[in-house]
Amino acid sequence: MTRKDNRSIMKFIKGLFLLFNILAIFALILVKIGSVVSPNTFILTAYASLGLLPFLIVNAGFVVFWILFRKWYFLLSLIALLVFFNTAKSAFPLNLKESRIDTTFHKITIFSYNTMNTGMLQKHLPDEPNPVIQYILDEDADIVCLQEFAISQNEHQFQEDDFERIFKKYPHKHVSFQLDKWSMNIGVATLSKFPIIDKRNVDYQADFNLSIYSDILIGEDTIRVVNNHLESNRVTAQDMKKTSELRSEFSSEKLSAVTKYLSQKLSVAYKVRGQQADVVAQLIKDSPYKVISCGDYNDVPASYAYTRIKGKLKDAFQETGNGVGWTYEHSLYRFRIDYIMYDKSFQSDNYKMGKLTASDHYPIQTDLYLPITPTE
Repeated sequence: MTRKDNRSIMKFIKGLFLLFNILAIFALILVKIGSVVSPNTFILTAYASLGLLPFLIVNAGFVVFWILFRKWYFLLSLIALLVFFNTAKSAFPLNLKESRIDTTFHKITIFSYNTMNTGMLQKHLPDEPNPVIQYILDEDADIVCLQEFAISQNEHQFQEDDFERIFKKYPHKHVSFQLDKWSMNIGVATLSKFPIIDKRNVDYQADFNLSIYSDILIGEDTIRVVNNHLESNRVTAQDMKKTSELRSEFSSEKLSAVTKYLSQKLSVAYKVRGQQADVVAQLIKDSPYKVISCGDYNDVPASYAYTRIKGKLKDAFQETGNGVGWTYEHSLYRFRIDYIMYDKSFQSDNYKMGKLTASDHYPIQTDLYLPITPTE
């Protein structure tokens, strides 16, 4: 092989890597488009948010790759990463400095948890505690937002009387059920040590999921707490089994069939969730009070639902957390889909994600500091 041939091959390989680099940048652009364009307007870009973290890693890899080869092409991905910095930080924040908290602010602890039917309705007994209930009690947060909160009509399971007795440290409760089936009620619950002066359901399309808001009096101010359980992706255990089987019995035909099947399910959920996010976002915008929005959004950072609801709010994990912060973990599926968001006039610190495995979600909490005057 001649020197000329070698140069031609190297030129071809360089061109191929440059093409892949451009495609990686284009992928980030698709993520950004999907975060601001409703899936009801254009569905395809909604899927791009699922690949945000890999796209960021690939672009960072290209920066290093081109620097090592002393090519100016590293600027392409570097500029893209800088342009999409806020999007990148929503997926992978690095907060190495200690938070500076105004000591005159009033501290409250916010807790949010998808409880997987209150720990599958296990009775909470002194010698055999329900791990979900025990964790909530031990954390002793000021405001607790629960999703997939369930009570049973069966005596051997967690019932309404148990709920009132066990959570007596929270004298103010806002509970709303969306599903009455299999001798149980499932919905969302907001528990507060502070008075709740108004309780409302958020009116949007949903068969199983729902959002509520509670106006809570803290000191001399009122805070609106929105507790969300947005449209589920409807991916069942059987669906997860299909994807797991691909590892041992992989074929292009099976991959295509599973991809098509899941995309059809996700498409429906994305569209419904997009409509729900629009309603919640408008509620936050029209609120006469400062807002805390939390719960299970069933969507990842940089998704339309996340971006729409977040609006001008701050994301507690983005502000004080580190790493990927996955709140949902089941088999191959690992995502951050649970959030605590708050008015920009507040400050946050001590974001914490529990590693309790009693649910397929992890509990999250943060300390919020509110610029309000406590009641004398």
